[in-house]
Amino acid sequence: MNPFGMYLTTLRLKHRFKQKDLAEALDVYSSYLSEIESGRRNPPSSKVIDAIASAMSLSRDEVAQLNGNAEQSIKVFHVPDDLPMEGYSCMHKLRQSIKNLSAEQFNVLESMITALDKNGGDEKCKRSV
Repeated sequence: MNPFGMYLTTLRLKHRFKQKDLAEALDVYSSYLSEIESGRRNPPSSKVIDAIASAMSLSRDEVAQLNGNAEQSIKVFHVPDDLPMEGYSCMHKLRQSIKNLSAEQFNVLESMITALDKNGGDEKCKRSV
């Protein structure tokens, strides 16, 4: 499961929708919705997210959280064209070790990235991210 799938499931249950009923409201197969909720599929397009929000009459805060969780749940990302050579090495090492990292290690990485982002004006920090 991923953040999007977990939150969508939470919202669906909170708003008393069965998976089958939400799928019908969205005009999609319930198996598609199941795959999204379980994290076997990437989050849907913004158009489908808007349809989910409409079908369940979600609040602005719920929609914002759902969109945020969709961003967090994307499994593939694209490296910027102007990434320094050191960035490729860093991404390669991360790709190799990501499945073996603990929750604590991810927290450390996130803290380091946050600290580097705060120093965004420092050219040296920009190059090492």
